[in-house]
Amino acid sequence: MASNARQIGLFPATMLVAGNMIGAGIFMMPTVMASIGGIATLGWLVTAPGAFIMGYMFARLGQVRPKAGGPYAYAREGLGDFAGFQCNLLYWFSNVIANIAIATSITGYMAVFLPVLREPLLGACCTVLMVWLSAVLNMVGPRLVTRFETVTTLLGIGPIALVGIGGWFVFDPELFRAGWNPTGISAGSAISSAVSIMFWSFMGVESASVAAAVVKNPEKNVGRATLLGVVIAAVVYVLSTTAIMGMIPNDELRHSTAPFADAAMRALGPVGAVVITICAIVKASGCLGGWTLINAETALATARDGLFPAMFAQTDSRGVPVRGLVIVAIIMSAIVFLTVSPTIGETFMVLADIAVLLVLTPYIFAAVSVAHYVQEKIVTRQLVWVALITIAYCLGVIVVSAGTAVAVSMALGLSTAPLFRVFLAFTRRNGKAKPIAMID
Repeated sequence: MASNARQIGLFPATMLVAGNMIGAGIFMMPTVMASIGGIATLGWLVTAPGAFIMGYMFARLGQVRPKAGGPYAYAREGLGDFAGFQCNLLYWFSNVIANIAIATSITGYMAVFLPVLREPLLGACCTVLMVWLSAVLNMVGPRLVTRFETVTTLLGIGPIALVGIGGWFVFDPELFRAGWNPTGISAGSAISSAVSIMFWSFMGVESASVAAAVVKNPEKNVGRATLLGVVIAAVVYVLSTTAIMGMIPNDELRHSTAPFADAAMRALGPVGAVVITICAIVKASGCLGGWTLINAETALATARDGLFPAMFAQTDSRGVPVRGLVIVAIIMSAIVFLTVSPTIGETFMVLADIAVLLVLTPYIFAAVSVAHYVQEKIVTRQLVWVALITIAYCLGVIVVSAGTAVAVSMALGLSTAPLFRVFLAFTRRNGKAKPIAMID
């Protein structure tokens, strides 16, 4: 049980969920959607309900089983140690990749003021600096992180909401119709193309359940924070992205590196564009801090269960996993330099796609574990239908995805079996972990 000094209430927990979902991705979402056309907005009809259903599942699991670790904890308890190990490794690495993508987007918006950061090596150095600043922030403790994310979420949502709401007063229906379907694809193809990147928008739906150990009264607050966070994120995403597509011509929007700033420029002038850019940097920084907290709590919970290296279980006198944060920051820094790309946008999109596909397996495992809780009479049978819809939704995202991201994600997923055997032998030989039982 976390000490009172580490615990957070309903409002910070809700901001953690909403803030993790309304992350850096929203500031590039209109550009990504514009490459498909206004028809891509139909994708929200699939992703928003899907995110809410998943949110409901995690909310119910968080109420009846408020276990630190979220998807990992449910997978291990319901499916066994190997499933828990696989779930954790993919979820943890997905968060590592996602954090790098977020840090990269911060560099992208900072390049508006410091064009020199568009140079790949200098941009990579700036991204690494963001990674370490976030790690240091988390070393101070969860309360500071959630307070920081609460402030940055409110500061970030404010201008976004201004564009999402105020933009409708200058919304041009003819402009929106002109960019509705520039490529002439079918509605089904448009939705398929949009779903994967839109799913990135709702990554973090499980944040409150992962951080259950630091949430006050988790039986009630984890579920409430999850559902409230999903609703806030869905409303902000749908209103803001659709408004911008009726403010900026499709061809211009497709090539924009700062669509919210461009929209603000049209509606509010240069000052508005500067304000939006600053808010994008601030909001993404808060999101990076929140996801670093989730990453640290995941590693801490699984290491204590004996399914992750013991060094991640070590904490200081305040219960903060300082060593784990340093290790993760080192790993992220190495990946940043290994994935340097000519453009920040290309780096962001590749990392985002891989992060989405990696996190789908933990979501599926968490849904499958619902059957175990039904058998144990911990949850009602009605939750099985929610779990089945979640599984179908996640599989659908995988099916419509393609390219390098799928290959990388599949390779990492398949590697978990031999890694588990190696880890099993190592931990048993050294006596550093709890006994691990293999699944029949």
